[in-house]
Amino acid sequence: MSNQIKLKVAAGNHNRKFCPVSFPLLKISLLLSEINLSKVRLYDEIGKMVPVQCEETEASIVLHWLIEELDAQETIIYTVDLNDSKQKDELGKVEIVEKENQFDILIDRELATSYVIDPTLAKPYLGPINGPSGQSYTRLDFETTEHPHHRSIWLGIGDVNGVDAWNERPDYGKQKLDHIREKTAGTVFARISSEAEWTNFKGRSLMRDQRTFTVYNTPAHARIIDISFTLSADYGRVELGATKEAGPLGIRVAETMSVDHGGTIVNAYGSIGEEECWGKSAPWCDYYGKVGEDLLGIAAFEDPKTSEFPTYWHIRNYGLIAPNNFYFRGGQLLNKGESLTYNYRIYFHKGNTQEALVADRYHDFIHPPKVEVIEADE
Repeated sequence: MSNQIKLKVAAGNHNRKFCPVSFPLLKISLLLSEINLSKVRLYDEIGKMVPVQCEETEASIVLHWLIEELDAQETIIYTVDLNDSKQKDELGKVEIVEKENQFDILIDRELATSYVIDPTLAKPYLGPINGPSGQSYTRLDFETTEHPHHRSIWLGIGDVNGVDAWNERPDYGKQKLDHIREKTAGTVFARISSEAEWTNFKGRSLMRDQRTFTVYNTPAHARIIDISFTLSADYGRVELGATKEAGPLGIRVAETMSVDHGGTIVNAYGSIGEEECWGKSAPWCDYYGKVGEDLLGIAAFEDPKTSEFPTYWHIRNYGLIAPNNFYFRGGQLLNKGESLTYNYRIYFHKGNTQEALVADRYHDFIHPPKVEVIEADE
C-alpha cells in the first residue's frame, strides 16, 4: 500500500511566479485510515522538499504550497508523501506573534505586517507592510491631519444606516473586534480570521463583519496578501449609502509613493493617473513610486466572483486606493439576515507595473494553475 500520490500541475497560459496553489485530496480516495498532517511532505521532480501546509476538512485534506516559478504551457510533477518519517527540513515559515492589541506576522523571523485591534481606535487595521529595505509600502502616520483615518489597510464605509464609518469626524462609526475565529500559521501562510461589530459612536449595533487576512510566505519584494470579508445584517435592515467615502477596502500608499510625490497610477486597461482611473471600472489598479531608494508598488486585484465586478475605483493622486461600487453604482440594501462578500488580493511589488508583471500576477489569482492526480508511471 503506497503512501505517495503524484500531482501534475499545469501552468496554463500564464507564467507563474510565487503563485499560491491549493488542492484538496478527498479522504475517500486516500488509502490511509488516519493521516498525521505533520508528516505530510511535498517533493518536486528532483526530490527537493517544497514547503506545504495542510488543512483538514470533513471530506478532504487540503494541500497549500507556492509555485516559485513555472513558465506558461509548462508542467511540473510533485510527489505527496502522506506519511513521511524523515525529519522535516529547515524550511522558512510564517509565524503569528500575539501582543497586546495586535498580532505580528513574521516571515523568516522578520516582521512582514501587523493586524492591530486597539480598542481606542475607531477600527482595526493591517500595517505597516514592510518592503525589501524594511520601509513600509503603506502609510501609517498617527500625527498627520490629512485623512488621519487612512491607516495602511482598513475596512470602512461612509454611510451605514446614516452613520459615517469611514471618516473619524464627530459621531463617527466604530468597529469593535469581538471574536478571533481562526489564527493559524505554517510554512506557506499565516491566516487570521476575526469578527467585528460595527456600531454608531454610542455603541448601537449596525452590522457585523467576518474578515480574513492571509499573508503568504513570499519575498518582501513580491508580498501577497489575500483579504476576504463578509458584511452581514445581523441586527436588522442595513442601508449602505452611495458614498464616495468608502471602499469598503481602503489602502493608503506610502507618502513618497503617491502621484503628488512623483508616483504613478495604472489600471488593467493601461489608463494612467487619477484623471483616467478615478471613477472607472477595472479588474485591478496598480500604484507605484519611490520609497527610500526602492521603486515599490501596490496592486489591488478584485475577484471576478465579487458582486458587480469589475469594481469602480476611488483612487487618488494623494495616495488612496479604494475599490468602491457604492458611489458609482449606487448603494446596497441588506435586509436582516442578508450579507455581502468581497474578495481581494493585494500584490506588493518592486519595480513598475511592467517590471513586476502585475498582469501575470492577476492571472495567478483568477486563473490559478490546474492540478490533477496522476498515475505513478505518467
